[in-house]
Amino acid sequence: QLAIKIGNYKLNGPVGLAAGFDKNCDVLEPTSYIFGFLNPGSVLKNPRAGIPQRPKSEGTVRIVVDDEREAIINAQGYPQKGLDYTIKNLKKFSEGQRGNANILLNFSGITDTYTEDAVLDSCKEILTRTAPYIDLGFEENRTSPNTDFNKVLQTPEFTKKIIDLMNAHVPGKVKASKISPYSKLPPSDEERQDKLESIRVFYENGGQVVTLGNTRPIDTKSAKITKNFASGVAGESGRPLFPYMLRLVEDVHKAFPDLAIVACGGIFSGEDAWKAYEKGATLVSLYTVLTFHGFGVVRDIQDVLKRKLGKETLQSFVEKRRAQVR
Repeated sequence: QLAIKIGNYKLNGPVGLAAGFDKNCDVLEPTSYIFGFLNPGSVLKNPRAGIPQRPKSEGTVRIVVDDEREAIINAQGYPQKGLDYTIKNLKKFSEGQRGNANILLNFSGITDTYTEDAVLDSCKEILTRTAPYIDLGFEENRTSPNTDFNKVLQTPEFTKKIIDLMNAHVPGKVKASKISPYSKLPPSDEERQDKLESIRVFYENGGQVVTLGNTRPIDTKSAKITKNFASGVAGESGRPLFPYMLRLVEDVHKAFPDLAIVACGGIFSGEDAWKAYEKGATLVSLYTVLTFHGFGVVRDIQDVLKRKLGKETLQSFVEKRRAQVR
């Protein structure tokens, strides 16, 4: 009942494990039995330590948990063990006792050389070397709020370059783009149009999926809980992100009804997931909620979706909803 098609691929379930949880593809096999799809990464070409965390010697931190608001605030700056390490894990998973999940690999071309050409070259190597082990597709990521160069890359012009690269090197795979949430509600007309224009370029040139959204940028110096952050900007995830994600899902679905949407941000229950489906989601993915409530939320989402759907399949619900918007 909850099976769903994404491009030419059929997923057994609509609940995924969001990027950031398994940055280095270390836990693919155990999580593959829980989720309908896995979104490991962000994978980088070279090992990267990210923003330093030295709480004992310098008092600086890069991640805090806000228990009261059920949120996580992080300024990690893409820590990752690099492509060689990641490929070893992908190869091991592809040869082992796989679960039911498909892999949508999240990747970033960020390196220590901050030019567009360096980013594209890095992305090309990641795509070509990991493609033999990826069954679903790839998700490009330029959304980290604490990596300044990403802001230079968030233009329609660079979006065209990245989707062209994906079309050239992984033509048969699903192509996804991660989009950061609105910075405020209601969003400004300028911010809304900027996001929709970048998505339009991605979609009209062969993109099939957008993940909405990553973390919401916040000023670390404006709150006591983040005063010791080494970075002035961090990303907030968790329950506070929910209304920002919902609004973006609604806007994108109205503009591009045939584009598959992964709702990611603040989903803490089956009822939350259903609200995302009512606004236009095709899939949902989780991370921060698992920190606070564990993996049982996956079953809750599945149970609520089945109850809300009644005798209808999720695939039928999504197709009817799209037809109503067209």
